[in-house]
Amino acid sequence: MRLSKFLTLSIPMSRNQAKFFIRKRRLSVDGKVVTDPNSELREDSNVVFDGKQISIAGYQYIVLHKPPSYACTSKDSEFASVLQLIKTRSEKRSYYFANALGPEQTGLVLLSDDARWANRMRRKLSKKAFVYLASLKGVVSECQIPQIKEAMMASADTNIGTIIDVQRHNETSLLLSLNQVLNQELLDVFHSFDLIINSLHLQKMGILSLGDLEEGDYLELTENEIKI
Repeated sequence: MRLSKFLTLSIPMSRNQAKFFIRKRRLSVDGKVVTDPNSELREDSNVVFDGKQISIAGYQYIVLHKPPSYACTSKDSEFASVLQLIKTRSEKRSYYFANALGPEQTGLVLLSDDARWANRMRRKLSKKAFVYLASLKGVVSECQIPQIKEAMMASADTNIGTIIDVQRHNETSLLLSLNQVLNQELLDVFHSFDLIINSLHLQKMGILSLGDLEEGDYLELTENEIKI
């Protein structure tokens, strides 16, 4: 991370102010005065500003219950960003998604301003089952379930470790468990059974669920508290 960015994340100030203070020799890194705002810091660098050691406020690790009509991006031309729901977020930080849902999908989303954590979680989640509640337009019978599962397996990118399971929740909804992106090819399977998915709700990823978290609400947890 550049020294100027580190300073703005540690103390409320603009990037231009940070560069000004650095050039005025008011910062030292590991005991040496640094005047280049673009100097790169190590993870264990000791930064002192005006004689006081400074550090970045702790990362945010967020479990969000995403409502419909929000996009899992920082900016979207059509939909509001889910970041608008995070009232405690820092405007000066970038946020990264460990998983993403489509604008009209609802449910469990993980995000953080810790890019490395988000990347690690994405890799871990690729091996975990995602459990969706699919609400249908049309009635599904118990005898159709094996046929739907077989059709989904045929349409999926199957490989060693692939997880696909289909259970009847009630006559107008299914529970879908899979460890790959629920793409259009998989969704099109339902059309062949004269079923249309009205809504998709991500209930669970691995062992992590929404619990009693209300739609639109979120929890800030520590890195170690988020178990998948």
